[in-house]
Amino acid sequence: MIGGDTLSKWDMDMVENYPVVEYTVFPKGRVEQDNTIFIAYSKKALRTLGLRDLNENEVIIDKNQFKDKNIGEIIKLNVNSYERRFLIEDMYEEKNPFELMKKGNRIIMSQREFQELFGIYKYNSMIISFYKGENPNDYANFFIKKLNKYRGGNSNLKLLETPAVYKRIEKIKVMVNRTLSLIAFVSLALGAFGILNLIGNNVRGRSKHIGILRAMGMKINNIIMVFILEALTISIIGSFAGIVLGITGSMIIGKLIGIHPVFRFFQISVSLILSLGIGIIMGVYPTRQINKESVVKILKGE
Repeated sequence: MIGGDTLSKWDMDMVENYPVVEYTVFPKGRVEQDNTIFIAYSKKALRTLGLRDLNENEVIIDKNQFKDKNIGEIIKLNVNSYERRFLIEDMYEEKNPFELMKKGNRIIMSQREFQELFGIYKYNSMIISFYKGENPNDYANFFIKKLNKYRGGNSNLKLLETPAVYKRIEKIKVMVNRTLSLIAFVSLALGAFGILNLIGNNVRGRSKHIGILRAMGMKINNIIMVFILEALTISIIGSFAGIVLGITGSMIIGKLIGIHPVFRFFQISVSLILSLGIGIIMGVYPTRQINKESVVKILKGE
């Protein structure tokens, strides 16, 4: 990140013209109005994200926030207290955990339109991202000197943050994602163990009943089906209770710490399917184990 003086779109374009630069972005290139966050992106930044170029009155929206919208439709947004119509040129899915914590619907627009709509033409910092394989330390001072030179030597641009800082930020993001994944895995594992223990105790407690049913000629598969239905019922109740408590707890904690939680239907659905699948498997296992024993041993309770 470089800064310390007024930077403009002209500086952004000049820096992005160099082949070693992947993209540039102004951290202050964002405005929040009426629970909507307008974010400015350069053409190179859009291409890096795999998104389409934007022209006048065109925007890109987060598909998780605007599930009822599609590419090519018109979206109405309040800009400076006036309602404006924009064409949805593309959609994306925000995955940055730090960005997801912020309240507001995300709207991406071109750097040019952003500054014309909000009258923000000058910035005090700019992030420069280099292509992989390029050493940022080799070019940071070069760009600072270049930008200062074009200002006639009257500028005081300097290096604000080194690439190492952003590497640490990326490591933190990876660590947060891995930690959340680990928590989810441990939760599923504990739930599976709980169901296994509950069904196992239940099966052992009713082993004589199982022996009587087998002695009367009931097939093993039918006995297993009874316990599968029981395990499925427990899993459904436990899964839905966990989802309700998880969402409620997240909303309460979010209000207390000032971080807006984001819920994704797909991930919740996958978690529900996994928990139900694990519940069925854990319910079948102890039943099959006890049905391997002879009827006499089961009736004796051995």
